Amino acid sequence: MDWIKILHTRKIVNFEPSDIFDQQSGEAELLNQLNSQVVRKSKLSVLNRLAAVIMMVKCSWLISAIGCVFLLVISCRQTRIGSGTVPVSLDHNRMLVDTEIQRKDGSWRQARLWIDTGNPDFFISESLALDLGIDLSAAKEKTGEVNVSSLEVPTPSGVRIGGMPLNFSGVKSKVMFGPRWLFNTMHNDANLPSTVLMQYQVIFDYPGLHLSLAEPGTLRPRGVQLPASVHFQTGIVQIDVVVASDTLSLALDNGASYSFVSEDVLARLYDQHPDWPRRTGAVGCANIWGWWPDEGSWPVMRLPEIQCGAVRLADVGIVGLPNFFPNGIGLGEWYSQKTARAVDGFLGPNFLKAYRVELDYQNQAVYFDKGTEFNSYDMDLVGITLRPEVDGSYQVIGIASKDGKEAVEGVEPGDILLKIDNLAVTGATMGTVVDALRGKPGDIRILLVERKNQQFRIEAKVERFL
Repeated sequence: MDWIKILHTRKIVNFEPSDIFDQQSGEAELLNQLNSQVVRKSKLSVLNRLAAVIMMVKCSWLISAIGCVFLLVISCRQTRIGSGTVPVSLDHNRMLVDTEIQRKDGSWRQARLWIDTGNPDFFISESLALDLGIDLSAAKEKTGEVNVSSLEVPTPSGVRIGGMPLNFSGVKSKVMFGPRWLFNTMHNDANLPSTVLMQYQVIFDYPGLHLSLAEPGTLRPRGVQLPASVHFQTGIVQIDVVVASDTLSLALDNGASYSFVSEDVLARLYDQHPDWPRRTGAVGCANIWGWWPDEGSWPVMRLPEIQCGAVRLADVGIVGLPNFFPNGIGLGEWYSQKTARAVDGFLGPNFLKAYRVELDYQNQAVYFDKGTEFNSYDMDLVGITLRPEVDGSYQVIGIASKDGKEAVEGVEPGDILLKIDNLAVTGATMGTVVDALRGKPGDIRILLVERKNQQFRIEAKVERFL
């Protein structure tokens, strides 16, 4: 957005470039008029002529000063306002954006960030930290070797998106040790946390595949407004939704790949509505990470409708997460430490991507503007659950059930998936791999798996699981 549009948007002044030239030509016209008056009134006294000249100089100085003030205001406003729109990509439903991060020597490098409204900390991959010049010796001093899961480090001196510097002041930065990518499911270097996003007016335009960041109050809201609760230390936003007769409080988490609640909440919904479609096995984008406990046997249910005020979306899938959190507490209790109020779960991008979603943190409001038609058939695929390994390969950790039996014959947990049709799986992102398993019910996908140093070719049928 150029400075003229910024001024108009902010309603500071009605100012056009021609105004500068009008002022300059006005100054020349004034000089001509004053000179004409001096000539026509040649009989004026020397004192009067001198007064006219002084007035002419004062007017010229005044007009020049006004012009300088205008330019100063424009310059100040342009410097202070941070706003911009950049393209994003989706992989396994997760939103990724290309950025630049400043090294210790002052140079800049490209980095891909995973946008994560559900996490307040800035996580950096080990490889990115080393390239930025961040000292990781404290990890070795602490353990004797680099095997701690994460280490808090100073935040890089600069991060910018589309040339716009982002404010990371006060944000905790941590290095995650491991392979080259922070999470090799996405091939990203770091995340863009909620504590940074909360300082802006944010638009996640899923239909248009754009991210917009602006100074709070800059953008005119669009869509259906819903009240939200914001935790102003973590930046995590939550809204209340209605499922049948149940009211649930869900945090907005576009960093996950799917919506999920605690296993207890899902069991309660199923007890109340046993006719709602339900399956065992997190397949498709419900296969959130692959390395969470028992992901291959998680329950998944399709809700007839989720209602958030005037916003309604039909046939939304949701996962029931088991209670594997520290000290044996449930998902809601564990995550409620980061939210303004107790939460039951997370509203993920399988819901959010049907909308242009605008977060107004300052006024604690969320705006939903419906985009393209929502495709609820996100579980038409070969029913296997996968875990990405450090070397870039994918291991089968579960096989979904269909009508009381395993949906894929010939595949076993522990198999390494090598190919799906012509796609070489090793090194591909999780989104690429899962998308290759999709199709229309009845389609056949040719899987090549490795088991005990032997390879097997398997014809696997695409099924509609929910």
